[in-house]
Amino acid sequence: MSEIYPSLLYLWDKRTLYIGPLFEPLNLSQGAATLAFSLSPDKPISFLIEGQSEPIKCRSLLIPAGLSITIDTQDAIIANCNLDALGADFDSLSRHMQCHKGKVAYKISGEDDFASLFLDMYTGQMSSSMAYERLDTMLLSEVGSEYNVDSRVVDVISMIKNTIDDNLSVEDLASAVNLSVPRLVQLFKQQTGVPIRRYRLWHRLYVTSVKMGQGYSLTDAAIASGFTDSSHCSHTFRSMLGMKPSLILSQPNKIRIITPYLRGVA
Repeated sequence: MSEIYPSLLYLWDKRTLYIGPLFEPLNLSQGAATLAFSLSPDKPISFLIEGQSEPIKCRSLLIPAGLSITIDTQDAIIANCNLDALGADFDSLSRHMQCHKGKVAYKISGEDDFASLFLDMYTGQMSSSMAYERLDTMLLSEVGSEYNVDSRVVDVISMIKNTIDDNLSVEDLASAVNLSVPRLVQLFKQQTGVPIRRYRLWHRLYVTSVKMGQGYSLTDAAIASGFTDSSHCSHTFRSMLGMKPSLILSQPNKIRIITPYLRGVA
């Protein structure tokens, strides 16, 4: 891939997708399950989890939410897709993975098909709606018919998204769906893989990115998304994604933030 294209950051309500280079190893514990994929066959991803003595190299990697992991992409162009919080994407992709190490799975069946899709998005600088439709079809090709989503967790996620300025307490959320606090905490972690507070921070990072795509500065976007200041946002970004926001935003090849809320890109 000799031509240099702008990196892409697709922001959808259900998922996010970054396609571009990363310029340093990442130590992260994400707020959502993630599919990472190297678009350079000669530059595989290497990963290291707790209890593992030597890195494992692979082209495709499926990471559950909340797992601490170190990843080195060797400056390759990668696709990094944060999956839906309710777990259907993860359930479907898990059925495609050929190798496992602890809670991590790698080497997906049909790697060439995934590579073709992500390369089409990157080199074609694909629109939001087209990229979402093609990705949705690919990710959910084998979701199990027995996979269940708890409607009360769906309602809690909706409340978190719709009340970003209110910071509703866990007690308020539990009361709204007629559950005790311990039961809601248990169900939410089972469904999403992360605690409620961590999911709320993850969603605030998403809203911050949307605001920046709409032209806000990092500081203004962070405050509008419920962070106390840009420092709080940057700390959360680094904690969950293993890098400073500037690593993504200040790239020599530039970055396009693509959101359906922006006129002309949906």
